[in-house]
Order: sequence, then structure tokens, then C-alpha cells
Amino acid sequence: MAEFSINHIARHGFGGLFQTHGRDSRTQFWTFGALVFGPLIVIQFATQIVLTFPSLGDMAAASGSAGNREIFEAQMRGMITSAYVNIGLYLLGALLLLTAAVRRLHDRGRAGWWALILPLGLFATGLGQAERMAAAAKRMPAMLAEMERHPAPDPGAMFEWAVKANVPPGGSDWLAVAGGLLLLGLLIDLARAGTAGPNRFGAA
Repeated sequence: MAEFSINHIARHGFGGLFQTHGRDSRTQFWTFGALVFGPLIVIQFATQIVLTFPSLGDMAAASGSAGNREIFEAQMRGMITSAYVNIGLYLLGALLLLTAAVRRLHDRGRAGWWALILPLGLFATGLGQAERMAAAAKRMPAMLAEMERHPAPDPGAMFEWAVKANVPPGGSDWLAVAGGLLLLGLLIDLARAGTAGPNRFGAA
């Protein structure tokens, strides 16, 4: 009977970081994925808090609309930095999971090179998010100035400002869209059951 303890899954996963042959079950792969990405998600949230939340000293020093604008612009810069940090964290997690994804694909009877979608898809979607954030930050000073000229806008104007802040001026980022769709397809395949019995990649 296969052993499914967390200790066994961790030893198998981290011990097989450079091992592409063999097969991994769904339980092995997804539990190992949680062990890899769980700490990275905690680091991601901690980084966002540190980079985007103003200190108590900055909040106390801020006065009037000019001070609030400085805090807001500092938050936007922190969000951009955080978005690029997230790319690094996602890539680290994807690289740690790469050979496990290869073995999971082997369990499905598929060639392991499809696992390359994991780091490439995460990089494309993460880069697209960071670039959208940077573009929104560049547009933000003009939008803040417009909002100050209309201190009590109607709901339609507020919706229009929200759209301007989030829609990139160059249109959709098709590289990020394609990467996201490929990544979704890969994750669905990794979640499906493996082939029953031996296949061309070995015993179950």
C-alpha cells in the first residue's frame, strides 16, 4: 500500500527535484504543491503588507490632499514592486514543482515537456499583471488631479475612473491571456486521474 503521509510526500517531492522519470499520483503532486506554494503565499502577503501599507509615522506626517497623494503614490510604487516580487516567487514555486509536474504528466500517459507551461504561463500572467499595475501608476497622477477638480462625482464618473485605472491603454495583453489559458489547461490535466496500471513511463 502506498504511503501518503506528509513526511513521505515531502521527502519524495524535494528528493526528486532533479528526477524526471517515474510517475506521481494526484495526491502526491497536489499535496507537494501545497507544501511548496503555502510558504510562498505567506511570503507574498507579508511582502505586500510591508511594501504597500504606509507606516504610522508617514500617516501622522501626512496633512491635506498633498500628503494623502504622496502616501497614495508611495502605495502604488509599493504595489508595482510587490507585483515583480510575486513573479519571482511564482517562478521559484514553478521550478520547484517542475519535475513533479513532469512525473504527474507521466502518470497521465503524457510527455513531460508539457510541464514547461507551468513556469512560462506563470511568468506571462505575472508579468502582465505587473505591467498593468505600472501603467495604472503612470496614469494615476492625472486621474487624481481630475478627481480633485470634481470632489463629489456622480456614480457614472466614479465607474469611468475605475475603468481608466484598470484598463491598459494598449488593449488586452494577449501574451498574458494565452499564458493564463495554457496554464489553466495544464492544471486541469494535472488534476485528472492517472492511467490505470503500467504505461510507457512505468508502473503506477
